[in-house]
Amino acid sequence: MTTVYIFHGAGAGHQSDFLSGFRAELEIATREYKSLTIESYTLEYMAEMEQSGKRRPPPNIKTLIDEAVFKISPNEPVILIGKSMGARMIAELCQTHNVQACVALGYPFYPTKKPDKDRLYHLQATKGVPFKVIQGTRDALGDRAWVCTQSLPINISVEWVEGADHDFNVLKRYNMSRNVVLETLARTTCEFIKPYV
Repeated sequence: MTTVYIFHGAGAGHQSDFLSGFRAELEIATREYKSLTIESYTLEYMAEMEQSGKRRPPPNIKTLIDEAVFKISPNEPVILIGKSMGARMIAELCQTHNVQACVALGYPFYPTKKPDKDRLYHLQATKGVPFKVIQGTRDALGDRAWVCTQSLPINISVEWVEGADHDFNVLKRYNMSRNVVLETLARTTCEFIKPYV
């Protein structure tokens, strides 16, 4: 049995339209994988934020990673999916857990307008685990022009969504509805993880 854990980003949890929609489409795309279960992992700060209705910044990334390290069994085979900040976390968990594959939905390669402060070091921690980054060509946290000039580890592959930003909002001229975008992300994820289920 393999568990897929989905990690949310910094500001929006699993109740967001994007992540709830993505999970629904992923469940449809993977329904033939009988040995697969999908879990949405909510970090403690996000659970508190959702309960209180008050927004707050997340703790530092190391604190969040440490939380996940102790909540997920290090021995069970897992596939990890992360949105934005969650993508940084899943890269680090490759060092401590039995990770079969990872998918990043919008990797934050750098803070907005600060490409000199890149976050490539998380990707160096993946220890050869198959790692797919699905990225919008207009992503303000790592657009195609910048990413294509970087030397990424050999286990990292990048698939581009034309006209999409960090939240996978696609320019109208590409004629992709929100549902089509979510279906595309789920199908791409499903195809990538299939050999590791």
